[in-house]
Amino acid sequence: MKNSKKISKKKKKLENDPLERDLSHLFDRSDWKKVKFELKPKNKSITLRISEEMLEAIKAKAENEGQDYQKWIRSSLEEALNKSA
Repeated sequence: MKNSKKISKKKKKLENDPLERDLSHLFDRSDWKKVKFELKPKNKSITLRISEEMLEAIKAKAENEGQDYQKWIRSSLEEALNKSA
């Protein structure tokens, strides 16, 4: 008999505690952005020759997406590699 009382108290607590329930319906996910974390160190450097116009277009695209242009180039390369894999 003691076990049933403990279970019902625990169940009641779970039902009343908002942190123990699914709250996903409260979030508007329409403006969420995918975030990638660059965890590996960048210990290699490359030199890449491109036209000034292309560099300006890359910088504009990166700024539009709220990123540094070098990070944008890395993430674009990563996406291309993932698509081909």
